[in-house]
Amino acid sequence: MKLKISEAMPTSIKIEVTDITKNTITFYDSISEAARALGINKAIIVMYFARNQQKPYKGIFIFKKVNKSSTG
Repeated sequence: MKLKISEAMPTSIKIEVTDITKNTITFYDSISEAARALGINKAIIVMYFARNQQKPYKGIFIFKKVNKSSTG
């Protein structure tokens, strides 16, 4: 049962982080990686997606999930 649950859940969600103050876009292989790089808790990014937020976090960062279907 545990195997099926883990297969159903994505191990990592690739995300794009836009820094509107620096006008830069950075891609990360996981939410955890992005959170570490930005010095924030990963729950902040998870809740950003869960709440379908549009406003930049702290007026700086915009998070977007990267489509995996475009590769392949």
